[in-house]
Amino acid sequence: MARKTTRPSHRGKNRTYRQVHSGDTPTRTREKNMQVVCDVLEQLVGEGTLKHYAIGDATAAGFHGEPLATRDVDVFVFIEPAPGSLLVSLEPLFFRLAELGFSEFEEEGLLVHGFPVQFLSASPGLETEAVEAALVAEWDNHRIRVIRPEYLAAIAITVGRPKDRARLVYLAELPDFHRSLFIDILSRHDLRKRWDEWAGALGLEN
Repeated sequence: MARKTTRPSHRGKNRTYRQVHSGDTPTRTREKNMQVVCDVLEQLVGEGTLKHYAIGDATAAGFHGEPLATRDVDVFVFIEPAPGSLLVSLEPLFFRLAELGFSEFEEEGLLVHGFPVQFLSASPGLETEAVEAALVAEWDNHRIRVIRPEYLAAIAITVGRPKDRARLVYLAELPDFHRSLFIDILSRHDLRKRWDEWAGALGLEN
């Protein structure tokens, strides 16, 4: 499936490129699942339940390269605080999803058309910036917002699990990985020292 994708560059200009995934049955099935999930997310943005969202973690990493094995999808979201409150709650989101017929949970998350979705409130700083700078892709009258690989790599450094180190290697070796943007992100979020340590240990170009 060919996707026409508008990617916001770190210089503030948009450019368009095409990304093609394989046509095997598992990939087609997963893309169909993602279509219906993203249709619901776009509806929530359109009606104001969500301010912004972006797909993250393994699902987003697979979007930028070869699809990765993961059963659920992590969605980073912005929700406006209730009037008079400084605290952000996901309750209004879950309430609206229940109204739409999505109230069943599995261990991995809320089932949206049978697909487990974990909703994560984007924390201030790096995650917030990552959602705001998300890539927006459109295909077959569907839209998906995905965290860029450079931000995914930076977030992986902050988390630090073994699978995050493996994901960092995968992301850093993608042909479309912009190292200058990545270094800029690390510098602005005080992650250069940790990156230097990881790069040396993992044999990555520093």
